[in-house]
Amino acid sequence: MDTNIDLCKKNTMEPLNHKPDFTGAFSDKRLDKRANQIVSMLVLSRSSAIQGVTEDEASQKGFYRFLDNKKVTEQGLIEEMQNRCGKNVEDRDVLVIQDTSSIGLSDHRNKLKPSSGVGFVGNKKGLGFLVHAALVLDADKETMLGFSSVKLWHRQEDKANNTTQAYKQQPIEKKESYKWIEASKQSKKALSSAKSITIVEDREGDIYEQFCIIPDEKTHLVIRNRDNRRLTNGKYLHNFLQEQPVAGTYEIEIEQDKRKKIVKRTATLEVRYAKVIIKKPASVKDKKCPAELTLYVVEVKEINGPKNGSIKWRLLTTHCVESFENALRIINMYQLRWYIEQVFRLLKKKGFAIESTELTTGWGIRKLTLLLLNNVLRIMQMLMAYENEEAQETKEVFSEKEIECLKQVGSDLSMTHRFDPSTLSWATDIIARLGGWKGNPKQRPPGPITLKRGLEKFGWIFRGWCIAKDVSIR
Repeated sequence: MDTNIDLCKKNTMEPLNHKPDFTGAFSDKRLDKRANQIVSMLVLSRSSAIQGVTEDEASQKGFYRFLDNKKVTEQGLIEEMQNRCGKNVEDRDVLVIQDTSSIGLSDHRNKLKPSSGVGFVGNKKGLGFLVHAALVLDADKETMLGFSSVKLWHRQEDKANNTTQAYKQQPIEKKESYKWIEASKQSKKALSSAKSITIVEDREGDIYEQFCIIPDEKTHLVIRNRDNRRLTNGKYLHNFLQEQPVAGTYEIEIEQDKRKKIVKRTATLEVRYAKVIIKKPASVKDKKCPAELTLYVVEVKEINGPKNGSIKWRLLTTHCVESFENALRIINMYQLRWYIEQVFRLLKKKGFAIESTELTTGWGIRKLTLLLLNNVLRIMQMLMAYENEEAQETKEVFSEKEIECLKQVGSDLSMTHRFDPSTLSWATDIIARLGGWKGNPKQRPPGPITLKRGLEKFGWIFRGWCIAKDVSIR
């Protein structure tokens, strides 16, 4: 059975706006202009290395001064992303996918300036900062709309302190885990013009207070269950689920992932679901939280899967689940968490390598991280558009001059175009070929790192094309 529930609808909405615009962001026209120049340079950048982004020494110095300027705040950069995303969601059903990642800077310990916006990450020896982001997708077309919330912070104490009894007794607002609720609140505010909002989170987001605070008539939650919660019927959630009949089974193809030690296989999955009433945990001291919550739970479990890496998810949701099809829809929403994982992968490692930047202050690296999210968004848009011609228009992601250059590149590659040039699928196909993808039907679709390599190469081609045409690169 096909697990991808068909949610697509014909959409006549206005084209999306993904181009950053910092006009009025910093109450300084010179800084606003510099910010717009920098994001234009970063769009075609190869990495987080500022020497590679800038075209001359003056631009390089201007970039450094911009990041060092105290008027250029993280909040100003974040609000620009939120405002832009808010304009893109009007009258849409959207998914908000949250997750956290750490930016490790231990290798820079000797060159980072003191008190520069970094602290403990991972363990007592780790140095860096953390990023919690909320990525927004159109639920119908799975088009990427932007970021509704981004938070950066560094720990003053090692994470081990979060396990102490005194820490556990603190109000949720004082705990680091409040980031899930805080991002959900910010997302609701930023996405107020959306038709509906479904917030998707992993196990860390399984917080009783969040189920009390966030849901309303148009806001729902889909969160992977962590705790074996007590129910009002005297049973525990996991045991109660096992008593439920199997609603149906389906098969999916699992691709090999050596990083996560996942083997290639065909997985057979069985699905259960139930309506449950969860009791308020004794650890929740907030008197505003009700004594019980009515939710739905969906379980998907691999039959005869491998000992390590076998699929087993329990998903708590405020969406009504009364059929196998409803349950599959919830599972499909949770599977889209893969996209936020790819966002962080592109920021680090083989992507823009933010952890290898030459900057010497944590504050500068943090601001650069926020700026690079626009680059990541562009690559993710192409990833989602491949072989989905209805997803997005080319002009929403590439400028008129870039599109003209892409047409020339496609012609020079002697490509047989499979897609309409007005769609982003067409541009993605060309960028993927530049990144080394061969276009063989037996190949896996191009991945984010391939697209990133292709975009790098296109950046240099576009620079040369602009020089040959005697036109401005911007």
